[in-house]
Amino acid sequence: MKEIFMARKSKGFSEILKQERANKNHQKELEKLQQKIREGPLGDKFANMVTNPKGEVKMSEVLEEFVEPYLEFIHNPIERENLFKVAVTAWNLALIPEKARQSTIDKFIKKGLKGNDPLIQQQDMREILDELIARKLELFAKNTRFIIDFQLEDTGKEFHISVASTLLDPIVSDSAD
Repeated sequence: MKEIFMARKSKGFSEILKQERANKNHQKELEKLQQKIREGPLGDKFANMVTNPKGEVKMSEVLEEFVEPYLEFIHNPIERENLFKVAVTAWNLALIPEKARQSTIDKFIKKGLKGNDPLIQQQDMREILDELIARKLELFAKNTRFIIDFQLEDTGKEFHISVASTLLDPIVSDSAD
């Protein structure tokens, strides 16, 4: 009986250690993302980043929920990274005025698909962006935070994402989660 108790205790202890390691890794990834943003072209605008502001939803959780229907079609870390890149682009495009959105999509597609079969790739990308923008406007309309950047930590079948986003005004208030 004592051996069974010890085995359970050891298993519980190892789970606690595993969680602590995951939390430390998450904190390191978050710090890397913050450093990357501070060193970027708009770093001075985001010098006073806030991590997990009280009362605000974590944008990492929102972004995961946003892409959730598409994750079942992902087969490797590169595809996952590309999905999140397109999703972040669509999210931010949904936040700009509709009049400016189409020309911004055109510029994005033209720049992003250089060297590929322009007709097929452009049409596919436009459909994906349109679908994601519609999803954002329908299901996440009240969330008006721009996503500045993200960092994806892949551990095989699982992943962890850190997201840097604005609060209300991207120049006044900033956050990273």
